[in-house]
Amino acid sequence: MGRPVVLAFGLLVVAALPAAAQPALNPNMSLSSPATAPVQQQMRENYRSLLQQEQRELLQQNPSGISRDQIEIQHQLNLYNSAPRG
Repeated sequence: MGRPVVLAFGLLVVAALPAAAQPALNPNMSLSSPATAPVQQQMRENYRSLLQQEQRELLQQNPSGISRDQIEIQHQLNLYNSAPRG
């Protein structure tokens, strides 16, 4: 009973954060390995689009591009761009 309440509270807290404060990175989503199904490919494309949107928003706030979040997003996008596509 306690676990769903904590999970629901956590979701409410994340939903209340401004968009720039919410993390865009998904540690469970690997952009460097090839997708094995069309659904996985679509998920990767959606994640890439989300990263690019977050990158644009962060660059508007900090044009230097050297914040920790910006560097990590660029790293994730580099992994995606260097991965072979099937």
